[in-house]
Amino acid sequence: MTEYNCTYKKVFPIDEYGRIGGMYSLVDVPVMEHKEMVRSGIIVAKNEEEQWYKVRDTEKNFEEWVPMNDVTIVENPRKLLHG
Repeated sequence: MTEYNCTYKKVFPIDEYGRIGGMYSLVDVPVMEHKEMVRSGIIVAKNEEEQWYKVRDTEKNFEEWVPMNDVTIVENPRKLLHG
């Protein structure tokens, strides 16, 4: 499989300290707002029929389905080496 580095836009819950919170955090701090953020990720799958990419966040390592229009490929593809 080929992976692509990307940036993606998504609305996340934000805690009172400005960090991603809610189900994306192990810290039990109340969510104060929801904010659209641009983050770095790696495209790990795609659904051409529905126009979605599955993106793995490079900082937090969670995976989310994101509309293709909200994803920008930023580097050349790289091949994964799986035994």
